[in-house]
Amino acid sequence: MSRIFRRRSHPIAFLSALPLVFVLALLFGMNAWAQEGEEEPVTVGETTGAATQGAFDDGGDWELGIHGTAGDLTSATAAERAGMSFWLAPASNWVQRYSFAESTAWEKDFKRSALGGWENSYIDSVDLQFYVGHGWPGGFTFDNNNNDDGSLVPNDCFRSWGDRDNEWLALTSCQVMANSNLSQWASCMNGQHLIMGFVTNASAYNNMFSTQAYHFGRYIRLNYSMPQAWYKACDVAQRGRVTRTIINELACLNDKPNLGQICADSYDTDWWYQTHSCGTETATFVPADDIRAMPVFVMQPYALDDLREDAAKLEAAFGVPISETVSAAAFSTDDNPILVSDVNSRTLEIDQNSGLFSYSDLNQLWSAEQAVEAMSISAAAANYISNDDARTIADTFLRNTQLNGDGAVFYEVISDTISSVIDPEDINAASTVTEATETPIVWQVIYSRRLTAPALNAAGVMDNHEFSVVGPGAKQKVYVPVSAPVGAASVLDTAPIGVQAGWRGIQQGVDAATGEALLVTIFTPAQIQELYAALNEEIALHDLPLDIKSREVLSYTVAYWEEPIGVSQGEMIPVYELKVKMVEAQSDAEIEEYVYVPANETYMRPVARITSVISAPVQSGTVVTLTAADATQTLRTLGVADFDIVLGRGDYSYSWYVGGELVGSGQTYAYTVPFAESDRDFSVLVELRVTDIAAANDSFSTDSIKLTSDRATFLPIVEQ
Repeated sequence: MSRIFRRRSHPIAFLSALPLVFVLALLFGMNAWAQEGEEEPVTVGETTGAATQGAFDDGGDWELGIHGTAGDLTSATAAERAGMSFWLAPASNWVQRYSFAESTAWEKDFKRSALGGWENSYIDSVDLQFYVGHGWPGGFTFDNNNNDDGSLVPNDCFRSWGDRDNEWLALTSCQVMANSNLSQWASCMNGQHLIMGFVTNASAYNNMFSTQAYHFGRYIRLNYSMPQAWYKACDVAQRGRVTRTIINELACLNDKPNLGQICADSYDTDWWYQTHSCGTETATFVPADDIRAMPVFVMQPYALDDLREDAAKLEAAFGVPISETVSAAAFSTDDNPILVSDVNSRTLEIDQNSGLFSYSDLNQLWSAEQAVEAMSISAAAANYISNDDARTIADTFLRNTQLNGDGAVFYEVISDTISSVIDPEDINAASTVTEATETPIVWQVIYSRRLTAPALNAAGVMDNHEFSVVGPGAKQKVYVPVSAPVGAASVLDTAPIGVQAGWRGIQQGVDAATGEALLVTIFTPAQIQELYAALNEEIALHDLPLDIKSREVLSYTVAYWEEPIGVSQGEMIPVYELKVKMVEAQSDAEIEEYVYVPANETYMRPVARITSVISAPVQSGTVVTLTAADATQTLRTLGVADFDIVLGRGDYSYSWYVGGELVGSGQTYAYTVPFAESDRDFSVLVELRVTDIAAANDSFSTDSIKLTSDRATFLPIVEQ
């Protein structure tokens, strides 16, 4: 027998005639906080699935399930899966139930049992389910389509998620949270608290420390609520994206599993959605056709004294002491470079290797209380803060605290929003979301970074240009509430409730022998487009969890790329910003997307190719020799593409992984095929990682091979 805890549902019909403010407050108040395991226990019969045993909420450790499947983006899905595991799997109050990759990640794990699915044994047997893979507004996909049709659509999960254990679903997948099918996805919730995903495309990275999942898990461990963790991860890891959360009840915005604090389950048909922009400005135009070489920008040394000076400035600005944390870090061997201090849910972070920082008032930013307050205030109210007021507040704050970064240029003021919706009972009913009112809940005042320096033109003359800095690290954002505190002398006296800023210090590289400024030759626009057409995401700095069947470059310019907080970077990366029209394979929808490709091959990730060909099932116990292509060879020699260039800086290491664990090194690796432990283990994914150890920045690529065993030949004989 299994034990579950039945949570309360909330009747809402009688609320329709009440004033909005009272309704919101009442709905919020009715969602009483529940520690997991404190509800009335109910005994039910055990449920069996076609694979693992399903489990109801037992009030114990939080449970994590992971699916990563994209087929053509195995490096990115592997990095996202590893990032999701990094913080939560070792935690004493979390347990990872499963992590399925590519061919072992199945649609049936999310599909309702009434249609033959196994959701009771998978997504609804864990508290947090994370997925990374291709998506579109109508669904998300699975590379292995031998278990159903390979696409999970809303009808597959109608009224099925959350009636057992699942509280939260997080999707690093393109466009699933777009308006067109939002009501249909909300109809999948049946006790589930939150669905988090992307309105726009998402970015996935092959470096675990850059991923959405890594920072999502990190912020969960720092006691952020689920939406706060998801949005902050997007702020750190994404560029120019919009993310969204479907909310069963407003109180669920305050779900903080690391503190054991979650809302009560609800089974009614009203819901909310909250939208957060993670965006920054795209690159300003630079005449790339005329540029042949760009200046080299190297990161200035960042020593302990610099860290202490920045920490003192941040303490004064936010009233959160971090100096003691900095002093302790000087003697720490912890590999995590991000230092954190917290006072009454006001959290301050600083990267001890770069000075990048982030501040959040978790009592106000993206909380249920903030949502209720925003929906109750009128723009005509005396304490309402307009977008112009927000910019004045942000400009004044950055100037007075001396936190306005070098080269900062105001870009825009935008708002995060909250909306309420009554869900239609019929999964096929037309969506009402496009007509919903989106109420601003917080202003974002966003600044861009610009660098002015001479570049070499086609005539051999040095011309000054203003270059944009793009990438997830090139952000300066100030969050300002929509209402001033009661009793404030002026709305302009309001303090920010969040800041993300402090980009890396840089200097132009100089030749030690001649004293002349260093330049790096760049590809012409025609060459970079040809390279991108041949190699796509293999040379781009980010992958798109989007199934793309065609691409067309519409425009281009050049810029510099800065990595996010926590990622080591020795040089700015000169890049082409390509505006690309893409056609999505599932829906034939045309999408315009910005893609960032290093402008010189030495900044590109090295070639990773497993050259061994193993097409037939292999018997358990067989030793298979796997060989990696020599990354020092040109693309033409390797047969990768028709270019006589080597990607990277020429000094490489080769590492082999199985299940995220390092198992070998060198260009060749002898792998012994194991016995299967379950129906899913008859195929094993072996990953190759090639690292450019001479690169100024973290730079590596991966390739993988699936080894399939014939179950008929390796199942052990059981002696009677």
